[in-house]
Amino acid sequence: MRRSLRAALAACACGGLWFAPPHARSQPAPTPSRSPSPAPSATPSDPCGGPGRLLATANRPTIGYSACAVAPHTAVFELGYQNQVNGTPANGSVQSQVPQNFLRIGVAPRFEVDVIGPNYVATRQYAPGETLSVTNGVTDSGLGAKYEFVPAGKWLFAVDALDVPPNGSPFLSAGNATLTGNLDVSYALSPAAAIGSTIAVSSTGGFAADGVHARYGVTTPSVVLTTQIPHYYQFYAEYVYVSKIAPDLGGRAFIDGGVQKLLGTRTEIDLEYGHSLIGDPGLAFRYIGAGLVIQLW
Repeated sequence: MRRSLRAALAACACGGLWFAPPHARSQPAPTPSRSPSPAPSATPSDPCGGPGRLLATANRPTIGYSACAVAPHTAVFELGYQNQVNGTPANGSVQSQVPQNFLRIGVAPRFEVDVIGPNYVATRQYAPGETLSVTNGVTDSGLGAKYEFVPAGKWLFAVDALDVPPNGSPFLSAGNATLTGNLDVSYALSPAAAIGSTIAVSSTGGFAADGVHARYGVTTPSVVLTTQIPHYYQFYAEYVYVSKIAPDLGGRAFIDGGVQKLLGTRTEIDLEYGHSLIGDPGLAFRYIGAGLVIQLW
């Protein structure tokens, strides 16, 4: 991926792949969510309800999306910071992202519209005998929508559509519109635990090693386990696979995990850690992040 994954899935769908020309390439940083873990007080007929609704609804900090839409006539703002290390201490880069903003507005029961805001990315590249190289810019921004189907027992399904035009910095932009469709699925294992999956299919673009731009398709499946404990703490663990990270490169897999804490009913904070699953140290990455989810009204 020519991007950091949180920026990636925001652009690709899923918050989510930015694609830079060869001189700005970095490995994927998982950017940008998950299946709902229903609050203990939520009724079986509404796994997205109850005083813990925000924990079930928030997309971040996972890559896969929640199957819950935000409540009608409310707005939820998701923000975050991520620091990612790529490659090895001798030859690699450090990448920072902020604010990873994603605004979700409930316009009708089980239906929301989304605004994917610009994400600022700063990359510091280092290599033996070379001067430290620093690049910075913003990723592409766009619009999206989610529809949550009526719950079916312990199952919950939703679909997302996202359209992200090439309006970011030249070395961070996909270079053409990124169109993404998601299928979000959640299954309640218990009143406090759930397993979920998002399957994202995208048409995006990027630069090959020779500098030539090309459009290509990406499939990004993810699986996440969530569980709550008293006082509205939620833990999660996620596996993600990105089928293609550039026109001339194959897929990448990584895992991430973290904790979320609900403060009242309108504010949530989170901490996360992610690590690539790859044998080549030069292509490896790891990251830490923190975030904030606020229900504006």
